[in-house]
Amino acid sequence: MAILVGTNTPYWGHTFLAEGNDKIYALRSLSGSSSLCVFDGTQLKGQGGLVELSSLQAMMAEGTTPGEHSCHITLLDREAVVADYTSGTLTLYPLAADGSLEGEPRIVHFSGSGPHPKRQLSPHIHSSSLSPDKATLIVADLGTDRLYRFDVKQGRAVMPYTPVVLPEGCGPRHTAFSPDGRFLYVVTELSDEVLVYRTDDYSLLERHSLNGENPQGGAHIALSRDGRYLYATLRVSSTANAAACKLADGVAVFERNADGLLRRVGYRTTGGHPRHFALSIDGGSLIVACRDSNSVELYPIDPTSGALGDCIDKVEVSNPVFVLPLSGR
Repeated sequence: MAILVGTNTPYWGHTFLAEGNDKIYALRSLSGSSSLCVFDGTQLKGQGGLVELSSLQAMMAEGTTPGEHSCHITLLDREAVVADYTSGTLTLYPLAADGSLEGEPRIVHFSGSGPHPKRQLSPHIHSSSLSPDKATLIVADLGTDRLYRFDVKQGRAVMPYTPVVLPEGCGPRHTAFSPDGRFLYVVTELSDEVLVYRTDDYSLLERHSLNGENPQGGAHIALSRDGRYLYATLRVSSTANAAACKLADGVAVFERNADGLLRRVGYRTTGGHPRHFALSIDGGSLIVACRDSNSVELYPIDPTSGALGDCIDKVEVSNPVFVLPLSGR
């Protein structure tokens, strides 16, 4: 299995990656400028182990955007959806049928603020996620404590969007749908929680703390392949409230029942600043990008409990911020 690693470098910034149409999509996000880069993914066929983004050749295209500090990509059938954190915008790059960039992007602007005196002075679009039936796009705005729900038609997000108001000051960062699309799970960065929503009316069902000491470092969220377990990372060591916290950086593990509700079953300490993680292609392990430890770490998943075992592999990588297990490689 090949794992593509995005690293935080002077050229790439906080890189986010996506795979589709035999192409690799990568964000180049620097101060004052952002762009979406497209590479020929076939060059990675037959490779195994860790492959750093900086080693890729044959960039096919690069689309620029006025959005600042772009930080997330979701691929629709005919659009690449890019979240722009600092400018608080959403950039929609049109895609041709073969996945190549086609034409000028659309820019969606948002407004509002939240109660945090430093982090919520304006919109900060952090991510988006696509429902399993590809009919709904959810966009998370950390700056205003809102989700924005877009209908998706013919592979494109359509206006107008519908706002979903979240608990004040929570700071939503990333979201994940249940496999059947009936529930949406939100990891928050400012309140360090997992919020559980029912998608028929987007009502809030539950709130679960990642760490009651609240370092304000909730990061990434994902469900197991079968939807039975949910994982969410917490960064402690590099946050503003780190000195007051006793828990170390790590992954919170939850079991999910048939009604979509969660029960916390464990917490696995990881390397420093677990900014992103991904499940392996076979679903048997969790691959964690630990930026401040300069390592990519592998944790086995117990198939009967969803718990994470001790780290079984650790590879030194400078400033890893994203890991992408490549399918069919």
